[in-house]
Amino acid sequence: MNKFTVALSALAVTLVASGAQASADARVDSQKMSTSALQELIQDRGAVILTTGEDLFDRYVASKSECLIGESTERAYVPTADSSSAFVGYTCVSPDPLND
Repeated sequence: MNKFTVALSALAVTLVASGAQASADARVDSQKMSTSALQELIQDRGAVILTTGEDLFDRYVASKSECLIGESTERAYVPTADSSSAFVGYTCVSPDPLND
């Protein structure tokens, strides 16, 4: 291997490792934040990955503009620090092909 290939490989490993860490940090525990703080976070970011329980998580959005083409939104309720089921935004849902 030449020096360029070694340097490029080292850079790739560093980027992948930092991306994995950023991904893990990006998840927010809904039960550690108040309802209003979560609503504000989702509005500010547009979309947030929330952990809602042990090994449970989903993507919550502020509006349909954060969804893929063809998807719609569904109101989302999650446990928060101050409620067992609080409205925090929406989830994106794909159309059900059985109901078309």
